[in-house]
Amino acid sequence: QDYRVPAISLFAEENGDGARLTFSDSAEDTRAGGQALAAASIIVHSGLWLLYSKPFFDDDPYVLEPGGYPNLTAWGAKDPAICSMHPIRLGCPVVERAGEPQAVIYEATGFQGRSFAVSRDVYDLRRLPGPPLPTVGSLRVLGGCWVGYEKEGFRGHQYLLEEGEYHDWTQWGGYDEELVSLRLLRTDFSAPALVLFEAMDFEAGGSVELSEALPDTQLAGYGPVTRSIHVLSGVWVAYEGPNFSGEQYVLEKGVYRSCEDWGAADCRIASAQPVLQVRAAPSAPLPQIQLFSEPDFLGDHVCFEDDQSALPAAFVPRSCRVRGGSWTLFDGQAFAGEQHVLSEGEYPTLSAMGCLSSTVIRSLQKVPVFFSEPSIFLHGLECFEGKEIELNNEVRSLQAEGFNNHVLSVRVKGGIWVLCEHGDFRGRQWLLDCTEITSWMTYSGLQHVGSLYPLRQRRIYFRIRSRELERFLSVPDDAEDMKAGRVVLSSPSDQSSSVWYYEEGLIKNQVAPTMSLQVIGPAGKGAKAVLWSQNRMPRQTWSIDSSGRIHSQMFEDMILDIKGGRSYDRDHAIIWDTAEERPTQIWDIQVL
Repeated sequence: QDYRVPAISLFAEENGDGARLTFSDSAEDTRAGGQALAAASIIVHSGLWLLYSKPFFDDDPYVLEPGGYPNLTAWGAKDPAICSMHPIRLGCPVVERAGEPQAVIYEATGFQGRSFAVSRDVYDLRRLPGPPLPTVGSLRVLGGCWVGYEKEGFRGHQYLLEEGEYHDWTQWGGYDEELVSLRLLRTDFSAPALVLFEAMDFEAGGSVELSEALPDTQLAGYGPVTRSIHVLSGVWVAYEGPNFSGEQYVLEKGVYRSCEDWGAADCRIASAQPVLQVRAAPSAPLPQIQLFSEPDFLGDHVCFEDDQSALPAAFVPRSCRVRGGSWTLFDGQAFAGEQHVLSEGEYPTLSAMGCLSSTVIRSLQKVPVFFSEPSIFLHGLECFEGKEIELNNEVRSLQAEGFNNHVLSVRVKGGIWVLCEHGDFRGRQWLLDCTEITSWMTYSGLQHVGSLYPLRQRRIYFRIRSRELERFLSVPDDAEDMKAGRVVLSSPSDQSSSVWYYEEGLIKNQVAPTMSLQVIGPAGKGAKAVLWSQNRMPRQTWSIDSSGRIHSQMFEDMILDIKGGRSYDRDHAIIWDTAEERPTQIWDIQVL
């Protein structure tokens, strides 16, 4: 184990000669003046380093352990370009496949004897199918981060289990051979932060806030006694002794008001470290759903990444996992019949999926990605007349919120919504994207809506390509250093960034996360669109429709366009009235 500050030196010439640059922290873009940093040799002084040939941790990294690398061949590279890098402190637990949990339990040491593959919590090993296992002899963790416990019901000594192989109980740091229950850590591992308090229940007294590993609390001027803990984010492992030794306690986001809450018999905490996740390049989560023929993810299973108009006739799903995106399940073929909308998560039974015990799923369909803020209008009469209810967030029960749930027409202005027959999202469901339903009675057979909610999606990274001009909307790489960044059409290059994302109605570029796409100057045809501080008021939001038009939500009937002509700023983004004769108003959104 190595708990020193990570350090790496890059040299302009082989064998550690020439100009030298030393880094001790993550660098998302090392380029200067558009030129990539070139390294002919490297020395890793401490830590485990991931080096990328592209900025923003894009592409597959080179993984370098402490030691010398006298030439490109030594670390397997053909190109000396190093455009971004990220250190992983040796000794800190790491998870790579947090979204693909799987562990294989073996009866005997050395991966011998009977084995069981598990992908969810195990309350008591002795209750697994077949002859009971008294304990775990050996273990392979293929994906995810797990906690092993000495006793059933997630009690007793705790052991953090990273991805890897454990030949016997000594390799997971056990006090003895007992390991009877397993729990999967289902959480966000990013931006770890926690606060240790000397007093119970966060009362007055000493405290220390951590965002990285601390081998000895006394180094931070904090004593060895901790009576309450607040985990602000991430997953942490706290240790009874210094240098990450002794009894360990796995802490997830939340509050722990006393030592009993984290499973300790006393209040000694002398060191702590976060569980770190090795992240891939920015991308959308791949839509994926796994269907199982038995409850609790048992039996035969099938996995799909695309729409299925007809499932195999002999396969009847009884549980499922949604690994990416949201999906609509139908009890009829060709996407017909009753709908059951599922977002990312685990559904161990038909009931958890919102189905009756007699339901047979016959087809399934991905919910498309969307770029608009949730907005829906419910009307008391047909054709959008009568009383109007405007909603932007979920409502568990219209009646409980004081609304009359009598609804005869519906207009969805933004987002994708799920409308439910009864309160608490029960009963029949209908998935609606931007649409107008003049007669809810004809559409659904009902004259009311019990509850409703907008679907949420993870951050989506994309490029914005002009369908007419076949170039991409881009900004300079140094945009965040300026008050305003130009937004222009260009070909993908190392001098500009064409990767965007959508966040709460704002269109943002990955090189300038504190800025967003905004219109400056007098609001009218030809006004320029630039990157500007996202805190500028009033807030300027956008939506992207299915035809590829990017609408300003502030300036009615104005959409994103390119100026054109022959002037110096002909490639600059502007807003303009919707006009069929301007093909430059149509964009292709290329999800990464």
